Amino acid sequence: MKTEVKKLEKCQVQLTVSIEAEEAATIIKNVEKTFVREVKVPGFRPGKVPLEMVRKQFAGGIKEESVRMMYSKNIAKAIEESKAEVIDIVNIKEASITAEGGSFVAIADVKPEFKLPTYKGLKVELKDATVSDSDVEDSINRLRAAYASYEDAKEGEAAAEGDFVQIDYSGTVDGKPIVEINPEAKFVSSAENYWLQLEEGRFLPEILEAVKGMKIGETKSSVKAKFDKEAAPEGLKGAKAVYTVTLKAFRRRVLPTDEQFVEKAKAESLEKLTAQIREQMQTRATEAEATRRENEVVELLLKKSDFDVPGSQVQRVKDGILAELAERAKYSGLGADYFEQNREKIDEDATKSAVNQVRLWYLFDAIAGAEKIEAKDNERGKKVVEFLLANAKN
Repeated sequence: MKTEVKKLEKCQVQLTVSIEAEEAATIIKNVEKTFVREVKVPGFRPGKVPLEMVRKQFAGGIKEESVRMMYSKNIAKAIEESKAEVIDIVNIKEASITAEGGSFVAIADVKPEFKLPTYKGLKVELKDATVSDSDVEDSINRLRAAYASYEDAKEGEAAAEGDFVQIDYSGTVDGKPIVEINPEAKFVSSAENYWLQLEEGRFLPEILEAVKGMKIGETKSSVKAKFDKEAAPEGLKGAKAVYTVTLKAFRRRVLPTDEQFVEKAKAESLEKLTAQIREQMQTRATEAEATRRENEVVELLLKKSDFDVPGSQVQRVKDGILAELAERAKYSGLGADYFEQNREKIDEDATKSAVNQVRLWYLFDAIAGAEKIEAKDNERGKKVVEFLLANAKN
């Protein structure tokens, strides 16, 4: 057997493998014996079909199987002789075999050759992850609000943050009713006796703000609002609207007292509840900052690295990314239309992500080798990132 190696672009080599007549003849003879033993021909018992008849009737199958046998018997040895670090055989072509000899050409993905960038002293921003007193207070207030009760407003009271209000509203853009601009945009066009809570994110912020301080029966007729340039319905992106809003009724939010709050939260005391929440928030903040630093050092490493990686590995990782995206889509309401309309962008993002992931594998492996970092395969990346952060600059 003889192997010729030719380097190709993008982490590939071409292996041209040829075998001598003696080996080729032996392969063909063994394949023919198998066919004689196993084929079924009317009028002949199994194993008794004349060889010449088998050669004539099953010429294509004999050739195909002989090529397969030639490849399977020689590819491992060819890879060894080539001294190439083969990842995958991605294509077999120009395969032929006769009693005079045989040959085939194998295209193989190989490990990339690259120069490690400077990886010590990467400049990583170290942010303070300490949870502030105001952050804890905000969290306590949100939890307290979750245990709030509601009661009908008294005559003369004004609506305030957190109350449930019932309103009529109608909007226009340039004097034209919104429903005429986009009949599908009924939610932001008008409604009667509509209940909502006066909290951020519950409705158009300008209307929420306008209702605060209003009393039952009061109307505001010039409430200005501006639609988002991206998220608004068609025909309303970036448009300026004017609303008329009437407060019909509302229910006042009543926050629990400290004693009631502690009881509902099943805590020993407000102090211990506050301490517990602070601890939980601090743990989350510390973990989030650690993750942010890890992501930043990885991004910095990737920015300094630009080399080709094996296409077969990229494709496997990409297939996994797309499969995971499809699985998540089942539970997020994204239908087939979304993927069809965004096919090009989704494919582009998945490819980029896959290339970076494969590139990181090789970077981590090379750094671990250079720094003699010992770790199992599934822990190597984490160990290398820890090393990079330990040697980073702020």
